[in-house]
Amino acid sequence: MGSAVEPQEVASGINWRDAKEARPEMNKYIKEFSKDFVGYIEKNYEWPDVGVERLTRMLDYTVPGGKYNRGLLVLWTAIDTCKMKGLNFGSVEKKAVVLAWCVEILQACFLVSDDIMDNSVTRRGKPCWYKVQGVGLDAINDALILESFLFYLIEKYFDGEQYVALMKLFHDVSLKTQMGQMLDTMSEKAKGKEGIFDTFTMKYYTRIIKYKTAFYSFYLPAASALIACGLTSKEVLCGAEEICVAMGIKFQIEDDFLDCYGKPEVIGKVGTDIFDHKCTWLLVMALQMMTKEQRATLEANYGNGIEDKKAEATVKGIYKDLKLEEVYEKQETDSYAECEALINKYSSILPSETFVRLLKKIHKREK
Repeated sequence: MGSAVEPQEVASGINWRDAKEARPEMNKYIKEFSKDFVGYIEKNYEWPDVGVERLTRMLDYTVPGGKYNRGLLVLWTAIDTCKMKGLNFGSVEKKAVVLAWCVEILQACFLVSDDIMDNSVTRRGKPCWYKVQGVGLDAINDALILESFLFYLIEKYFDGEQYVALMKLFHDVSLKTQMGQMLDTMSEKAKGKEGIFDTFTMKYYTRIIKYKTAFYSFYLPAASALIACGLTSKEVLCGAEEICVAMGIKFQIEDDFLDCYGKPEVIGKVGTDIFDHKCTWLLVMALQMMTKEQRATLEANYGNGIEDKKAEATVKGIYKDLKLEEVYEKQETDSYAECEALINKYSSILPSETFVRLLKKIHKREK
């Protein structure tokens, strides 16, 4: 038998806790939101039929189709916050769904841009948007339209203090993510630059992943839901940020490990961090532990491109000699304890159930 679901969690008859049930419902909502946005543009911007068709096609192609993990985190946080406050989830359900899609639309905006910068070929099992015939670099403008779409939704469904808080939140997290992306791409393009490996410290690495991943993947969904449920105090949001940043860092360290050691058939991709000269947790730890001879070998083989399989094997050999897999396992245990302590620290003002469930989901993950 499945676990019982409390009545307030299924206000509309949808069990948002069940991802398999929730994802099709999410798709229904984005069709509604996209149609509304296109209608607004058509009415207020004297938009021709050809423009309506192009905008509709872009939204349909780039926004739906993901796992919706970030969007579902908005809904789960809202459910738990309502339970904590003794509220009926039905009173905030539509707003939570709107914000779930705002987070997913921002993700789509980033992915459209990232694919161009990375010269990617496929995304979610189909050609990247910029690779679609007739699109090309017009996708840059499309990414900007996607960002405008999410702000349109916030303006339509929120007002007063919530509107101000959400606009500030999304603008702030967008900028933080963009700055993190800048640092990440700088590390990739620094191959051969004198002294570059001296800059790859744990502080530098943590800064990248904190700003590139933690804020928009963890903090943004949680904070959005808290604001929708009326929790807008600095104490509450700062507590949520502290927890989410710690979990975001843990998540990205796991990502780095899986890129190197994960099975492609399980993680769904072939790891490329070593080929791409990425500043990763494994690299930073290796730089702290290795001998001068090992460092010279690593510098000669790191970031040599995907064609040089021998160079990748050499780097992985150094990682093995340093027993980084054992170091990683200790890090997994320590980071779990750190996150758990933060959740307990703020349990009186935040829905700890949300964060405990999320922590268990990401801990020791294999994909």
